[in-house]
Amino acid sequence: MRLSTHSMYQKNLNSILNTNTKWQKSGLHLATGKKILSPSDDPMGASQTLILKQAQSRNNQFQAARDSVDKSLSRQDTVLKEANTVIQSIQETLVYAGNETLNDENRQDLANKLQGLKDQLISLANAKDTNGNYLFAGNKNDTPPFVVDESGKVNYVGGSTTINVFIDDTREVSLSFTGQQIFMTGANTEVESDVFASIDYAIAALQIGLDDNDPEAIEQFRLGLSKASQGVDNSFENISTVRAAGGNVLAEVERLTALGKTLDIDFETQISQIEDVDWYEAISDYVMLQANLQAAQYTFMNMQNMSLFQMK
Repeated sequence: MRLSTHSMYQKNLNSILNTNTKWQKSGLHLATGKKILSPSDDPMGASQTLILKQAQSRNNQFQAARDSVDKSLSRQDTVLKEANTVIQSIQETLVYAGNETLNDENRQDLANKLQGLKDQLISLANAKDTNGNYLFAGNKNDTPPFVVDESGKVNYVGGSTTINVFIDDTREVSLSFTGQQIFMTGANTEVESDVFASIDYAIAALQIGLDDNDPEAIEQFRLGLSKASQGVDNSFENISTVRAAGGNVLAEVERLTALGKTLDIDFETQISQIEDVDWYEAISDYVMLQANLQAAQYTFMNMQNMSLFQMK
């Protein structure tokens, strides 16, 4: 009889402990909202969730890269738009400077104006991005890409390669173009490809004295102004081409970003279907286990009272 009582006692105690463990775990499911608290709860589901989360993480990395490209190229476009506005002012000034009824003093005033526009252009060429890096310095973006030497000549000292990032598995783009690609490309000769050299050439032409009506000086002036105008025009077209290329990349980034947002929602949905609890089912399980635990405890207490009575 004692052995039977002990067996019943142990059996009921084990039932209480097991039910209590299940009830507490059910409470954790409710508290966390997750039905997979450890891989042992659902090995297959845990494996699928891990794969989905890794894919989601990779998608988020691409989204971050796209955001960086969008900010950088948008900033670049804003700066280059301002640069072309300055260049248009230079073009207008050169057209006006071609008026040979102006005197040497007038032409010197125009030369001074061009110098001011050149300084504005240098400032834009050394613009920074939202992170404080020099926008057109390529892979040497911690120092200004354009410097002016003692003679007034502008030199590019930035990187020769761009900083590239992947915005998709197989798509790599540049965060921006280099200053050399933007301000020093467009024709075969330096004067006709380097916008700063073109401006310097125009300034030099405007400083030629023409009040004496020297035919050789006049010819030199006309030639200098013509070459400078051609170079400035080339630079305007080149910057416009660069802006168009950047705009194409921005459009691609916008499309991929929208796709990335859709993918992220899909990942969240699939992960939720595997991981998240069915609230109706979880609450039902919790209430049922709680009732089972209370019933087991009640039975155990009655059995204890019965055993004590029998031992008297």
